[in-house]
Amino acid sequence: MIILPFLSFGQVNETFSDGNFSENPSWTGMVTNFSVNENFELQSIASATSISYLFTPSEAIDAASWECSLKINYSTSSSNYACVYIISDRNDLTAGCNGYYVQIGGTNDEVSLFLQQGTQKTKIIDGADKRTDGSSVNIRVKVTRDSEGNFNLYSKLASDTDFVLEGTVKNTALSLSKYFGLLYSNTTTTGSDYYFDDILVTGKKTVDLVAPMWASFQLLPPDKLLLKFSEAMNFMNASFEVDNAIGKPISLTISGDSLAIELTFSKAFEKGILYILHSSGLADLSGNYLQLTSKTFGIIEPVKPNDLVFNEVMFDNPLNSVEYVEIFNNSEKVLDLSNLILTTRKLDGTYNTGNKIPLQTIMQPHGYLALSENADSIRNFYKIPPEIMIITMPWTALNNSSSDLVLLNNTKDTVYDELTYDIKWHNVLIKNTKGVSLEKINPLLMTQDPQSWHSASSESNYGTPGYKNSQFRDFQSEDNSMKQVWVDPEAFSPDNDGQADVCFIRYKTDMNGYVANVLILNPAGVKVRQLASNILLSTNGFLTWDGLSDQGKNINIGIYVLYFEMFNPLKGIRKQFKMPIVVSAR
Repeated sequence: MIILPFLSFGQVNETFSDGNFSENPSWTGMVTNFSVNENFELQSIASATSISYLFTPSEAIDAASWECSLKINYSTSSSNYACVYIISDRNDLTAGCNGYYVQIGGTNDEVSLFLQQGTQKTKIIDGADKRTDGSSVNIRVKVTRDSEGNFNLYSKLASDTDFVLEGTVKNTALSLSKYFGLLYSNTTTTGSDYYFDDILVTGKKTVDLVAPMWASFQLLPPDKLLLKFSEAMNFMNASFEVDNAIGKPISLTISGDSLAIELTFSKAFEKGILYILHSSGLADLSGNYLQLTSKTFGIIEPVKPNDLVFNEVMFDNPLNSVEYVEIFNNSEKVLDLSNLILTTRKLDGTYNTGNKIPLQTIMQPHGYLALSENADSIRNFYKIPPEIMIITMPWTALNNSSSDLVLLNNTKDTVYDELTYDIKWHNVLIKNTKGVSLEKINPLLMTQDPQSWHSASSESNYGTPGYKNSQFRDFQSEDNSMKQVWVDPEAFSPDNDGQADVCFIRYKTDMNGYVANVLILNPAGVKVRQLASNILLSTNGFLTWDGLSDQGKNINIGIYVLYFEMFNPLKGIRKQFKMPIVVSAR
């Protein structure tokens, strides 16, 4: 079984001596525009201007040779020419193909070899001009290819005693063949002027050791998935299942070319849920199994401002890793970030070119995503598990002191979030900020407020790319509905270890218009830090204390007093609060 593929030859030996092209071998395509004539030649019979073709199965590609005789009873031109498809992955050229073909005639009246990829055609051997010049052409073409991808193109006119070499080239863009084909392009007056005969194809098919890949994955609401692959698949032993109680499909529809399969499920997919399709047993026709067996998907909803927020930035990377920017999905929606732009704002307010986020970058509701130029470097440095979303993308180095980061749509007319970070936002305990990220304390906080940010903890290796920040605080975890001012936590240790590094002085007001003065006093009642002086309060907010005095020095461990005074000058209301704050060490 191992050596059997090497012995499989893709031979075609066709002289049309049986008077037909429907069997031995069978040709398919635009059959109404061809006929076998009384001289046992395949002749064109197009009644109008056309490009007509026929194909027959052929897998020859390694140590291969292709020969065909042609006659064109008219001067060749850009509209009158013939092609011999020596290699093709399709027998229908409606949407193009992947293959190689010899063109006889054309604008330069030459015999040349082309590579076709889809509908794009590239000349790879440019034959001699005027080779097919004249009122008619009677020629035999020959192509050889070795197992390394070296092509030789020959032609032999009726007046030649032997083949003439048109050129050589090495091209390995394609390595598989399924069909051999013939094509002619005619005008209204040349529909019966093309003849093909004495076709001989020999060679071996390539041993397919390449695993198939996903070509596309599409959710078809409300209950279908369309899966497409890079090559024809054997779905005989395949199985599929979707999580979140969707289960197995109730029906499967396989495309005629086996490149796609449509799955229908008994339950509809819902918005705001990220699903995973698990597959097994998916292999190509040569038995090579699909390597990526799972796909994450969801019903994509439009991205709106504030749906995506900056949550962490590493702008001065450690020596053994790279810069990154973390984004948080601040919505209940499944979002597609494909082609969104991460850039910086210039001093004049315009945007730099920036870089696009790769296609198929899907974020789940309240999920995290780290963007960088080398995801593997970050995973290795921070020991990140594979399920954490870290994406490699084109990158422009960030300024190590300060810059204005912007997340935009691909037309740069919608800003989703903006952050002007500053190295001064780092904790004063960190003497060398290289390799230390700035983390948002909570994704819901205002991005541009310096109090929303803190240096990542030492215990997290100074960074948490792609997951919850080391300095994260949940402001909604406690029931403080009856409080107006409180500290969170009552005891903190400002040592940047990720455990209660900052004290939050939180407040709620019963009406608008309050102004506040906030101080930290030592046990003797002496002021050590002025946190606020006549600031206008919002209805619900916080101040932070990092354990420093007004002189920027670390205060001693001990018990301190928070003095919080707020007054409403319009209403003549004054309120004062005093409560202890413990500065400790771990």
